[in-house]
Amino acid sequence: MKSLSRRVFQLVGQEYFRPLTRPSAPVYVDCSDRLVEEAGDAARLPHGEALSIIREVIAQHPGVVLSEDEGAALRDARQKASAFFNRMLAAGWLEEQTLGLQDRWVLISPGLRPLLRLLRQLAEDDAAELRTFADALRSVCETLSVPGVLDPALHAGDVLRSTVTDLNQRLEHAIEQLHSVEKLVSLFEQRQRQSATAVETLQVFYGEFGQGQHMVCYDALRRGGLLPRLMVARSLVADARDDVLVKQRLAEGFASHYRCDETEAWLLASTALLKLERALGGLRQRAEAIDARMAAFNRLSQQRYRYQTELRGRRPEIVKSFCEAINLQHAGQRFRDLAEATPDFVPRCPEVKFCFGVESLWKKRKARALTDLSFTSGRATAADAAAVLAGWQEKQRLALTPQRAARLLERLLPAGTQRIASDQFALTGIDELLDLLALAAYDHAPVAGGRSISWSVTGPRRTDGLHPDTLPRDAQAGWSIDHMEIERTR
Repeated sequence: MKSLSRRVFQLVGQEYFRPLTRPSAPVYVDCSDRLVEEAGDAARLPHGEALSIIREVIAQHPGVVLSEDEGAALRDARQKASAFFNRMLAAGWLEEQTLGLQDRWVLISPGLRPLLRLLRQLAEDDAAELRTFADALRSVCETLSVPGVLDPALHAGDVLRSTVTDLNQRLEHAIEQLHSVEKLVSLFEQRQRQSATAVETLQVFYGEFGQGQHMVCYDALRRGGLLPRLMVARSLVADARDDVLVKQRLAEGFASHYRCDETEAWLLASTALLKLERALGGLRQRAEAIDARMAAFNRLSQQRYRYQTELRGRRPEIVKSFCEAINLQHAGQRFRDLAEATPDFVPRCPEVKFCFGVESLWKKRKARALTDLSFTSGRATAADAAAVLAGWQEKQRLALTPQRAARLLERLLPAGTQRIASDQFALTGIDELLDLLALAAYDHAPVAGGRSISWSVTGPRRTDGLHPDTLPRDAQAGWSIDHMEIERTR
């Protein structure tokens, strides 16, 4: 698969993002916004009208310095707008269409609208629309709670593909809105750092932050009970991702929709299910990140209020006024001129040291953690060691390893025998049944003498898995297992 940069620059070219790096980037952005708004759904407007809009926007930015190729040396506003228009054409933001000598049109480039949509999202500071993310998450949970929504026996491949794609799109939109909630908290942090008085700090903290739209979004996620429902939906998607039949049916839908081969269709199906599962699981982490942001804002507000009330009280103002009076009294003099001057006051201490800079800041003492000096209740006994050893042995007995699969294969298929079915042998206990499960889980294993043996396990489930009730079964060690055939390949 091509990298993102290659795919982007293959479509828009190297000059597409250059206007955003120029000093005149605000003019480019505002011109594009006005042109797209005036063009409407037709995505085009007359050439003269486009130049008039560009001329108006340039006049609205008198402080922006244009480059030589943007018409900086031109005095005529029309010629300057024409030069700026040519730069937008060279960047690929606009296209020109000439139908006749007097019939010229300006077309909006197809890639300009996504770029403006991204810029509007970056500049969005209104949280009124952010409540809808809870509706999107709730609709995703309701869709996944429908019985058999991802059942390959009930839905065709194209239906499963449409369902999974729609769920991914809705989750992506909801996650973008959650990121916008975090951005709002960051904006409140910037405002709080610039607060001038303690009254303003309390107003931002209690009046605006405590009643903002981000709190509505936070309550909808935490108190609305969405997080537990999202975890249930994630477990459902995880089960579907591990089901081979679901992947197969979903791959059929991708293959028929995108006209791709079987390998690429399986990759698309696995990627879509994995993306859906990760998006559902990442919402809790995103909520925890928002919690951390809000906790940091609370600490910042407390520290800011303490600094403005306790550290910037009456005494700092007295020192400030005293320094201003000294500066006014000794204006135009140097420190060496004051060496013989009589001091205003004499400190009543034998030695004086003034701290300034970093040394004047208060340093919090780091207390050492308490050391636990208590003794343990007693030493380990032989019974404890035996219990631990017995627990290890039991875990080792139940572990599915390639070695235990090789031992069963050597017993069922000695040298010279190539194939055996599950109805042609009998297992004696649960240990041999676990050996059979290990045989189905692996396909090769090392044996004594440095050799390696390999095998394959097949059965009717691979071909008739959509109808499990019709599959033949064999009785082994008190259990009923699917009929399978074991072939020794080496």
